[in-house]
Amino acid sequence: MPSVLLLIALSLPASICAQTNELDSATFSSPAVVQISGMVVTGDSLSPLPFATVFRKRDMRGTMTDANGFFSIPALENDTITVSSVGYIAQEFFVPNDLELPRMNVVQPLGRDTIAIDQAFIYPWPTKERFREDFLELQLSPDAFTIGQQRLDAADIYDRLMEVGRDGGEVYNYTMQQQAQQNYYQGQLPPISLFNPVAWAKFVEAIRNGSLKR
Repeated sequence: MPSVLLLIALSLPASICAQTNELDSATFSSPAVVQISGMVVTGDSLSPLPFATVFRKRDMRGTMTDANGFFSIPALENDTITVSSVGYIAQEFFVPNDLELPRMNVVQPLGRDTIAIDQAFIYPWPTKERFREDFLELQLSPDAFTIGQQRLDAADIYDRLMEVGRDGGEVYNYTMQQQAQQNYYQGQLPPISLFNPVAWAKFVEAIRNGSLKR
């Protein structure tokens, strides 16, 4: 009989420890891993947003969307996922802990963010004193101002353009500008080119060669 009591006494701590471990494991069980897949789109047109950043806020690790705006990232339950992109307002969403399956599909829109920066002036000289020194070293003669004004004459610039001609890129840009202007003023009268220097140059040239009389 004493041996039976001794055996029961020795077995009680082991059973108590086993029950305690089961309670601890049930109480402090690690959260499940959830595979999050989805798409990041723009908030105004719902177009796919490529190369947006998608990361877990817990450890700042994540991925980027592909060229079609898709992404896939593993996370834990109750994690916070941050989605951001340059020029857009960052958004966050939570991973719930009551999912039936260990996966989650998300479509996250991002609204455009307008960033206003201060006006900046970029000069080739680091300081005003350096500009003054370089300008004085030019030693410009009084005739230099007159020559510069002559080179800025609209008629002279137009004559030089006619002599040089246009390359393929200039012809393409001019054609696109003309088509855009025609589409913009379609159904109405186009504005009068009173402040167009090229138009004034053509007018002066017409007066010089006498074609305006005809």
